[in-house]
Amino acid sequence: MNRRLAIGVGAAAAVLAAGGGVAVLAWPDSADPTVVAETVTVLPPDPAAEQPEIKTDLNTVEIAASSGGGDVDVPERETKRFSLLGITWSDPVAAPDGTIEVRTRSVKTGEWTGWQSLERSDIGPDGAEAADTARRGGTEPLWVGASDGVAARIAGAGSGLPKGLRLDLIDPGTETGGQGAGSAEESSTGTGGQGGGVAVTESASPDPSASTAVSEAPTEEATTTAPTTATTTTAPAATAATTTPAVTTTTTAPATTTVPAPAKTTTAATTAPTTAPTTSPVPTSTVPVKAQFPAYVNRKGWSADETIVKSISIGTEVKALWVHHTATTNDYACSESAAIVRSIQTYHVKSNGWSDIGYNYLLDKCGKLFEGRKGGVETPVVGAHTQGFNTNYAAISVIGNFETAASNSTIEKVIGQVAAARLGKYNYNPTSSVTVTAGSANGKYAAGAKVTIQRVSGHRDADATACPGKNLYARLPAIRALSVEQITGLALKAPTGGAASGGVYYVKKNVGLSWSVTTPTAKIARFEIYVDSKRFSMPAASARSATLSLAAGKHSIVVRAVHVSGSHAQVGTTVFGDVTAPAWTAGMAVNLRTGTYSATSAPVTLTLSAKDNAAFAGFTVTKPRSAALGASAKSWSTTVKPGTTVYTVTARDVAGNARGAQISRKVSLLAETSAKKTGTWTTVKNSAHLKGKALSASAKGRKLTWTFTGRTAALLFTKTAKSGKVAIYVDGKKVSTVDLKSSKNAYRQAVWTRNLSSGKHKIMIEVLGTSGRPAVISDGLVYGN
Repeated sequence: MNRRLAIGVGAAAAVLAAGGGVAVLAWPDSADPTVVAETVTVLPPDPAAEQPEIKTDLNTVEIAASSGGGDVDVPERETKRFSLLGITWSDPVAAPDGTIEVRTRSVKTGEWTGWQSLERSDIGPDGAEAADTARRGGTEPLWVGASDGVAARIAGAGSGLPKGLRLDLIDPGTETGGQGAGSAEESSTGTGGQGGGVAVTESASPDPSASTAVSEAPTEEATTTAPTTATTTTAPAATAATTTPAVTTTTTAPATTTVPAPAKTTTAATTAPTTAPTTSPVPTSTVPVKAQFPAYVNRKGWSADETIVKSISIGTEVKALWVHHTATTNDYACSESAAIVRSIQTYHVKSNGWSDIGYNYLLDKCGKLFEGRKGGVETPVVGAHTQGFNTNYAAISVIGNFETAASNSTIEKVIGQVAAARLGKYNYNPTSSVTVTAGSANGKYAAGAKVTIQRVSGHRDADATACPGKNLYARLPAIRALSVEQITGLALKAPTGGAASGGVYYVKKNVGLSWSVTTPTAKIARFEIYVDSKRFSMPAASARSATLSLAAGKHSIVVRAVHVSGSHAQVGTTVFGDVTAPAWTAGMAVNLRTGTYSATSAPVTLTLSAKDNAAFAGFTVTKPRSAALGASAKSWSTTVKPGTTVYTVTARDVAGNARGAQISRKVSLLAETSAKKTGTWTTVKNSAHLKGKALSASAKGRKLTWTFTGRTAALLFTKTAKSGKVAIYVDGKKVSTVDLKSSKNAYRQAVWTRNLSSGKHKIMIEVLGTSGRPAVISDGLVYGN
């Protein structure tokens, strides 16, 4: 946003920058917009939106207005604390005819500023958002820093002042932990190398492989001591430097690290850069540049208030990027940037009545990029930034007034990368031009007007405004040239030296990295490898692989490719160093199971239980036969020959560590003849029975009892169409009733098994004399020690 060209831009901006004086503003009325319909998808408000972690507070002061000229003075008064202010009025298309000035009292010094001019906002929505009855007209918001007093004076002229004048005072809230506005810890949600940039929150440890937030770019200049804690300087243009732990190296556990953090496209400087690159010739190629979207602070990171967001519209593409400036102030610390963004959202929604913050992206003077309007940084979200040219465009607004301030190389590199990424997604080259149609009328073009613009253009190219300020506007050719000087096609291949599980790679100690990139080597300055935000090494431009030695624990690894222009792209992964073998938690046990038994085969189940400190892979069985079991395996079913069997199993983790275990268990067959008989039992001979014979009884109450010492048992029966039911007792207590009927004859069937405590046990069967099929044929009992 910035000054309408018709209102004396230079004078107004100079007064604002100087913090005093008077600027005479002549604001013409705007006609109601005529909207040209475009295809959009409307997303309704989220009814389950969470409250923001940092809440803003809007306080208003009603101002009486004259309908026929006249002056209005708001004398100095004490207020609740605020940091951003603006003046709004009821009719969004009305315009004050006169001057509006404010002065504020600093919380820090208690001193009053000089008079500062406010000017009518020159950004706004189109379509349904423009027709919202909650809309109000308003001035540009002004960032004044922590203040607790305000005064205003309005000099009416000509047609006078609009109705419903209101002074809006916004408190951006306080960061947790007493860190000051905008300076909190940051965390990562993506690598930024797979179709999206790295989101930056300002609340947790960074992790490039996660899928919700990142810290600022890890740099060798970051020299703070505590890991993942942002620090703030007192310089006017200070920025938070990401703090990182030193990477220690020993012969046994090198590169001790904890949580991953991908690099961000900012520097570790404490003040905004002051130099800008010289303008390079703009390439004439129309080939799209498939650049990576740069790292950014996501909405959660700057504590956007999602509860106030109204319906959001999504277009179909991004055909041009508008460059704006907020024109709020140049006198801010970069640690305040998140607070400024929060305040602008509150002003745009609660004061202007828009659906959300107007811009798609905001960028501070230190190069920190912020996600703007809700909907996703790589989605064609319809903003409220360039009236008549909001649908199927994107807008980035640099925090500051570049009518007076100079641009710098960091700002320009980020704008160039945003342009390349957003336009390249839709196969547009950022250095090309396009003919567009005004969707509604503004101060410069009528609705339906055809305009040929550069795909990276300033706000003034679309409307009657000085935005983005003469100094930033003059740098647009250089920005276009930078936009095609990007790292493209950077991809990280699967690491070597271990194995992956759940998106994390596990190694014992050494991990091999390899990557590919489509940018010619001659255009690459170098590669940089970061481990947990600390630069680990700087491979040459020709390198495509590296080996890292890691200590135990979880690490983020980021490979950054740096272009000769200074722009960069990065990809990351999470690697876990693990030198600890799995632990057996409950040993192994062998239990008999149901099935067919013989003198040479007994069905058994081997139970296993092990865990790992990082990622368990499974078991490898080598005896009595080979088998591979997965990480979720709790048992293994097999058959063994009755007698003593050795079971040898190795528990493995994903990194390759292993711990073996072995047990020896005996399976014994007790023939029916070894049981104590109660009543008459008849011997049945058939080669299908164990040792060719079995015992049969039909009379109710007949019993067989076995006594043994062991920990698992199975009763064997022959099942026929005439077989009846039998009751089973263990150590004198009835535990089950089993029906032995079968449509086909089946011999030596374990139809009942029981795991027991190790020791001496007594198992008895009792014939129940089932009507019509009373016979029970016992093949004996099997037990295991």
